[in-house]
Amino acid sequence: MKRLLCLLCLLLCACQTPNPLKNMRFEQINAGGYTLFSTYRIEQPGAPLKVYIEGDGHAFDAHGMPTNDPTPTNTFMRSLAAADTSPNVVYLARPCQYIFSRACTQKDWTTGRFAPALIQSMDTAVGALMRKARTQQVILIGYSGGAMMAAQIAAAHPASVKKLITIAGVLNHTQWTGYHGDAPLVDSVDLSITPAFLTIPQVHYVGGKDPVVPPVLAQNILPSSVLVVVKKATHDSGFDSIYEDIWSEQ
Repeated sequence: MKRLLCLLCLLLCACQTPNPLKNMRFEQINAGGYTLFSTYRIEQPGAPLKVYIEGDGHAFDAHGMPTNDPTPTNTFMRSLAAADTSPNVVYLARPCQYIFSRACTQKDWTTGRFAPALIQSMDTAVGALMRKARTQQVILIGYSGGAMMAAQIAAAHPASVKKLITIAGVLNHTQWTGYHGDAPLVDSVDLSITPAFLTIPQVHYVGGKDPVVPPVLAQNILPSSVLVVVKKATHDSGFDSIYEDIWSEQ
């Protein structure tokens, strides 16, 4: 019931917190057994499509225990997508956020949040949205765990990716869980940072004061030429200085 009310609130803008996506169209996308939540604005078919991919959401509670609903509680990525004036913009949630599919299990936002089936589901959804926009080019913007999804999709379709942008991104979950001393994500796969992957136009923004995904994790696996450290940023705030750069990508 809580999830349904949250979804209705987003669609009808009936809650106290203004819905940043109110000027975008809602669509459920069936992909690989999951039903994904998306909102979009397509004003110039054929132009590149910008897809904002949500983070891990409310996967764990304040005590570190898995929740029953990974739907995001903050509006960081929704607001970033909604403020983008580019002609073709999408906000794409992760599997089991906002909409609970029959395929959903707690593993999908815990140990298996980067499982091949979930990556394929997101990949399928992005492909469907590109067809809707009648475009061959996509700009992928992924936040936190959504960075992994964006990067995996980019790695699978390098010729179609005009640019890959990540914010506070987890790109190697094995290194990330090891850094924090957390249990490994045993049902997930890591991104392969290959020479071919690095030919994709890309930029990775990391927060200089981010305790969740500290800069050293990205610095250990990516060349400095594709990294930008936003000195005062934490994990979900302080990135204001990069917004215009992201919105200006066309």
